[in-house]
Parts: sequence; structure tokens; C-alpha cells
Amino acid sequence: MYSYLLEELSKAIGARLLVQFEYNGSIYVVEPHLVGHNHNHQDCLCAWLAERLKGADEKNRWHCFMLSDIRNLKLLDKRFSQHRPGYDPYDNSMSRIYYRI
Repeated sequence: MYSYLLEELSKAIGARLLVQFEYNGSIYVVEPHLVGHNHNHQDCLCAWLAERLKGADEKNRWHCFMLSDIRNLKLLDKRFSQHRPGYDPYDNSMSRIYYRI
């Protein structure tokens, strides 16, 4: 259903590229770490907030974004190189993991 998003996010994760998108009225720039299917049967992206552009909540740097609500995804030329604190590549909130660092 979200094949374009899955394809683009898998590229970004593999190349460790920052991505930018609109989500619920805010613009985010994130370091994508994991894309999967959660226990609520929703496809989502787990990512580290790299930059607040417009209206994004910056208190918690880890965010889970529902793919159904992501709009105007752009892969950026900027790379990231490290795993962020608290990253779990076997995230137990996921019933299936599609792509991960």
C-alpha cells in the first residue's frame, strides 16, 4: 500500500540519509532507523528527530511516524553516521520489521 514510501525509506536507511517530510501539519527532518509494522497493524517509521522546521515537538527526539500520515517525503543529501541513544534494532513494539540500520 505504501510501496513508494517503503522503497524510499529503505534507500534512506541503507545509505543513512536524512529525510524530510510533512506529518500532521509539521515539517520534520529525521534520521530514519527502522521501518516496520506495529502491533496495531500500522506501518510506521522509527526515527531520530534531527531538526525542527515548523511546529515539530522536540522534547522527545525519538518519534514513531505512521506511514499513512507522511506527506511529501524527500531524501536529503546529508548523511548521518551513528546510532542514537535508545535505538533498539529489534524494537518489540513491531510485529514485523521491514528495514533497519
